Amino acid sequence: MTPEELEVRLARAIRRHRELLKFSQEGFSDAIGMNRTYYGKIERHQQNPAIKNLQKIANGLGVPLSQLLSEAEVMDEQGVREPPMPPRRGRPPGRRSY
Repeated sequence: MTPEELEVRLARAIRRHRELLKFSQEGFSDAIGMNRTYYGKIERHQQNPAIKNLQKIANGLGVPLSQLLSEAEVMDEQGVREPPMPPRRGRPPGRRSY
């Protein structure tokens, strides 16, 4: 496994745990005292977090950091794929309201 693959899998593991706790990204990042944008980039594997920030995330999730890393290492290929986009809200593009 390459470091990039591990980063993607770790992001998926973090997101899965956050969703199990029924937290939004914004709510969770506020709860752990982390910038929302920075946290969102971690979950989208656009940011490689420092170890202290990974520990802060693990503490907020209530799991040991070693568990997050272990889950990321054994995650299968299906767990690495991006989830489907949520349904679009609002009126369809190109439609005008009268």
